[in-house]
Amino acid sequence: MDRIYYITLLIDIYGELLTDKQRAVMTAYYFDDYSLNEIGTEQGITRQAVQDMIKRTEKLLEHYEQKLMLVEKHIKRKSCIEAALKLIDEGANKGTDPLKAVRKLLLEIPD
Repeated sequence: MDRIYYITLLIDIYGELLTDKQRAVMTAYYFDDYSLNEIGTEQGITRQAVQDMIKRTEKLLEHYEQKLMLVEKHIKRKSCIEAALKLIDEGANKGTDPLKAVRKLLLEIPD
């Protein structure tokens, strides 16, 4: 899995556990694509301080994931749903109506 995608999932899931400053820096860096200098200027800290905060916060998020494994569960759930949808599509192409209803329900499951 792409590292940036993984970190953004960690931020999405565990972001509320971060301090306001950590969340602001991580959001600016990973979601808004700000440079370290831009974030430093916005936060009133040095470029090096921003880089250090990003590294420390990434480690913190990975620690949360090691303990709670919410991202891993999310990825597994998504993979299972995609596999089920693929099987249902194969059955639906043969005209099996109950599979179409199940497919519709699976599509309604929130991410």
